[in-house]
Amino acid sequence: MSEPTGFIAEGYARRRVPDVQLGGAHRVFFIVAGSLCGLPGYVLAAQIVNGMGPRRAVYAFVVGGLLSGLLGALSAYSGARTRMNLAMLADEAFGQVGGRIVKTVIALSLIGWVGVILSVLGSTAGAAIHSIYGVTFDSAWIGVIGAVAVTVVALRGVTGLEHVGMLIAPLLLALIAWTLYKGCGSSPVATGVPGTLGFGAAVSAVVGEYVVGIVIQPDYGRFVRRPAGAGIAAGLALGVAFPCILTLAAIPTFNCRAHDLIEVMVLVGIGLPALLLLVLGAGIDASACLYSGSLSLTNQVKRFKLPWATACSAAVGAAIAILHAEQVFMPFLGILGVAFPPVAAVTILHTLRLGVSENGAPPTVRPVALLAWLLGSVTGYLTSHEYFAITGIASIDSVIVTAALWLAGTAVTRRTPAVA
Repeated sequence: MSEPTGFIAEGYARRRVPDVQLGGAHRVFFIVAGSLCGLPGYVLAAQIVNGMGPRRAVYAFVVGGLLSGLLGALSAYSGARTRMNLAMLADEAFGQVGGRIVKTVIALSLIGWVGVILSVLGSTAGAAIHSIYGVTFDSAWIGVIGAVAVTVVALRGVTGLEHVGMLIAPLLLALIAWTLYKGCGSSPVATGVPGTLGFGAAVSAVVGEYVVGIVIQPDYGRFVRRPAGAGIAAGLALGVAFPCILTLAAIPTFNCRAHDLIEVMVLVGIGLPALLLLVLGAGIDASACLYSGSLSLTNQVKRFKLPWATACSAAVGAAIAILHAEQVFMPFLGILGVAFPPVAAVTILHTLRLGVSENGAPPTVRPVALLAWLLGSVTGYLTSHEYFAITGIASIDSVIVTAALWLAGTAVTRRTPAVA
């Protein structure tokens, strides 16, 4: 799974992964499951459970997890089947010019997501340090230090992500078990919550929390020898582990009237392990986004080398963190939840139904794909603002419309597939 020294600067950003670099699917599971153990998930679980109550929150976690698992499995399968990263698949699915548009949007969003994670890390870690030691740290500096750490992990590629994932998953389970055992002590237990959050919005937020990871699954799946194994690994991590993580994070948070799981852990006296969990979770999530965003940039600009693109992207993410991006955390998730699933839908459908170019370059543009992406995103936006609804869940509606338009469009233009 590691990249040979001769190609570390390029990271297979512009060519397929060779046979010698293929490995087992279990590494995909650890990367995805580890990425799900970060602070954004704990914050999301707290906001959903406090907005709609435990029972409906669990339903939202399950539905959102199943949808994420299906998309993630197909996305990872596409990468393993073609051995291409997301940037290369975008060129195939949207055309060279269309792919450049998509890759630019993806790269900017990934870098922005890194900034959000670092910002949330800075504010939460600063509060935890103050609670434990009574020392005040500027959250901006914590975010900057975090940016350096995630750069180191991202530069190690899938190997670095795998190692962090294998460490954080068992740590999370152990700390949650201890937290549930200890309870809240003298902290009051919540007796009810306001029904301020709708079910559809909650499901969209669950999908949005890791929708970036769903879209970039080909970047990990391309290193897996068996495509089916890559799909199963990603599907289990998102469809099973994800709802379980959210549920386990939500229960103590709800009972203790806390803002997130880390706060609860500090409350029950395991502040130092909680800080370690916080740092590792933020590290693997941000590193994964940084890795894929840098791959996209390296793919587009031939003079870019992966280490240089990674370092510059991390610097931009740190700058965003200094601006306190956590203040727009939920709206940002909502945007991702409706704009990114259509990208995954188009790339998956194109790979499974039309395949990829074995010889020659893709066409300049595939208008059907671009139109399906645009209208699918608009549909998700309209659903999220209750102007239009198929299922009432923005992420699902955006995928349904995107898939229907793409299938219909390619059927009409099947005699001229280069246009589709």
